Amino acid sequence: MAAVELAAALSGSGTAAAGPGGKVECPAGLVCHLTPAAANNYDTAERPDDGDGIRYIVIHDTEERYDLAVARFQNPSSRVSAHYVIRSSDGQITQLVRTRDIAHHTGNYWFNMHSIGIEHEGVLVDGARWYTTPMYQASARLVRYLAARYHIPLDRNHILSHEEIPGSTPEDVAGMHYDPGPYWDWARYFHLLGAPLWDSPLPPARIPATLVVTIAPRFPTNSEPVQSCVGDSCTALPRQGSNMVYLHTGPSLEAPLIRDPALHPDGSPGTTRVADWSAKAVTGQSFVVAGRTSGWTAIWFGGQMAWFHDPLNQVSALGHGPLITPRPGRPAIPVYGAAFPEAAAYPPAIPVTAVVPLQYTIPAGQFYVGVDRGFGDYYVRHSHDLVVGNRRLVEISFNHRRAFVDASDVLILR
Repeated sequence: MAAVELAAALSGSGTAAAGPGGKVECPAGLVCHLTPAAANNYDTAERPDDGDGIRYIVIHDTEERYDLAVARFQNPSSRVSAHYVIRSSDGQITQLVRTRDIAHHTGNYWFNMHSIGIEHEGVLVDGARWYTTPMYQASARLVRYLAARYHIPLDRNHILSHEEIPGSTPEDVAGMHYDPGPYWDWARYFHLLGAPLWDSPLPPARIPATLVVTIAPRFPTNSEPVQSCVGDSCTALPRQGSNMVYLHTGPSLEAPLIRDPALHPDGSPGTTRVADWSAKAVTGQSFVVAGRTSGWTAIWFGGQMAWFHDPLNQVSALGHGPLITPRPGRPAIPVYGAAFPEAAAYPPAIPVTAVVPLQYTIPAGQFYVGVDRGFGDYYVRHSHDLVVGNRRLVEISFNHRRAFVDASDVLILR
């Protein structure tokens, strides 16, 4: 990535405009407008002053034109919103929800509680043509501003894609979104953020048998097959640079892709459909090495051993983080999609939002990368109370998406 592009992303030109709803929250120099979303499309709050911390920034794509996305968030019947929308052609930004308020953008209320959502104009099956240089530059400048304001680390544990957000219940998992998709260039984006994702890759001979690896394909040359499907009718998308690698059940390109129990409850393997995230690991995600053989690396992924092809060590880099594994004597432990508190923590007047295990487990002997840990919490929309429990949960990099485990179920190894 040229130094001139990074310089442009950090300086830029333009204006920040105020709107009828107040002052727009944007760094000076960007073209930003304030167009408030419909009131019932978000929840009012006073983050982080009310105790509800902002921990993540979530990257989306709109799947429709910029003006239609803005209009949808202004439509009270849509019940959805994002904090910002960025236009493809020139990087113009519209803010619709104050950052202190909770936008309805991820499909998982716990992540909504703790995040800022940024939509990018685009249709993911059309590939990288929507993800333009002005869009990347404007988005990077906005994220740097928000990250500095709310003390959000500029890393892939805190700058997430919509496709990494888990369902909060088993019924939600299969329908979770998969944007911005395989053609969003995470390495370029983090270069513009001034926070490169990885150092130089290790030579294969120097990679130990057990450690953490980060998915790190070289985007321009990493051309994976992807299909766009309507029902059973599928069309191969044009081959182009992509941000993901496929995961197989064994160290062979002839081995089936791994399955996901939510998407393939009949036990059938994953596919190359763009909507099928069963067997995709994405740039910047980190996993624990489960095995190695010539040209292949196995990782623990969604309760399975999954293999990706890396003959020249060009799709993985050294990662880091605490290792999470089931406590001795436990054959398997449950996995959760949200970090809500235990029922006993709720006052009598507030309905309990249950913490429900998902359709996954972590068998004994498997290891995952720990991301963060803390007490379960829940922000009450109408009373603006924050319920904080005594139950500690650990966020992990689990499969294509994030997940949580109960701290009492695991050992944390550093």
